[in-house]
Amino acid sequence: MHTPMIDFAGNLRRLRKESGLSRAALAKKISYSEKSIEKWESGAAVPSVNMLCQLAQLFHVSLDSLVYPLHHPVAYFLGIDGGGTKTAFFLQDREGKLLRQLSLSSSNPNDVGMDRCQAILDQGIREICQGLPFREISMFAGLAGSKGGNTAQILREFFAAFGFGRSDIGSDMDTALALGLQGQDGMIVILGTGNVALAQKNGVQKRIGGWGYLLDSGGSGYNLGRDALEAGLCAWDGRGQGTILQSLLEDALGKSIPEAIPEIYRGGKRLIAGFAPLVFSAVDQGDEIALEILKKNVAYLARLIGAGIDFLKDPALPIALMGGLCHRGDLFLPMLQNLLPQATGLHINLSPMAEGAILLARKEIESC
Repeated sequence: MHTPMIDFAGNLRRLRKESGLSRAALAKKISYSEKSIEKWESGAAVPSVNMLCQLAQLFHVSLDSLVYPLHHPVAYFLGIDGGGTKTAFFLQDREGKLLRQLSLSSSNPNDVGMDRCQAILDQGIREICQGLPFREISMFAGLAGSKGGNTAQILREFFAAFGFGRSDIGSDMDTALALGLQGQDGMIVILGTGNVALAQKNGVQKRIGGWGYLLDSGGSGYNLGRDALEAGLCAWDGRGQGTILQSLLEDALGKSIPEAIPEIYRGGKRLIAGFAPLVFSAVDQGDEIALEILKKNVAYLARLIGAGIDFLKDPALPIALMGGLCHRGDLFLPMLQNLLPQATGLHINLSPMAEGAILLARKEIESC
């Protein structure tokens, strides 16, 4: 049977130095002698299992990362895409074959809290990587809500504890850029629970929109769902004209819209965004109110994309529309093209965002 190499001595020296600790300082932290640390780092002795666990906890790494060589051969690539509604996990082998995929609920720490975020990520990672050594996996996680405050550092330490061969994190926009542009100049527009555009040219990036549901006023799943609810309520209480949306919403809720108000407020933006497909369904059935809602939101997207085109100075560059709403691009893409006839590079990309995370996981290896 093949016995894996170990490099505890080298890893301990590296981790101690990266932490800015002298041998004496480390010895004091773990209540051991400096002579013991010297023996461990020279390879003359190995501490007990209990001490190995204590050292792994001290340096925020897994036991694998403490014992095995830093640059272990990578055989698998794990991409994680965490959005406002769901968290997708994709696992590929070196040949690019998709081995496993998994979808769980939202892991955006701004929405669900850090504890819930980590619980979702932990469940997904352990399930999709079951039976595989973490040290043979290169992982990239593109997570909505990962950039504020010390969130990125907390998540880096969380992922480091698994002992992946290599790991890195970024935002959901990083994965979308990798997937939609693959290094080219152009723009990506994410259309999901929320929306945001990111234009890049000559290495310079510009963000347009994406400031959250309280500040963005159109073009997202949340905005479509909110507008549908307003139209349904206006039809119910007589402020507006009749619309198929009222009956579609009541069927989805299992009760009248007014009766569901407490439930809607408890469910918040994710529940409301879940009603967006009803707008498309009502448009398919010829509902004029739903069509006006769609036109209003597309007009907002046109302004958002137009600001990106002004930055790029070249409307022919690729403009990739991505995210869950794009599955009904057959309805809104012609509207956008009519409003932005100069944007000849405008197109829909239906590839799962987690594939962008896979590309970045592979990039981590190729750059080494």
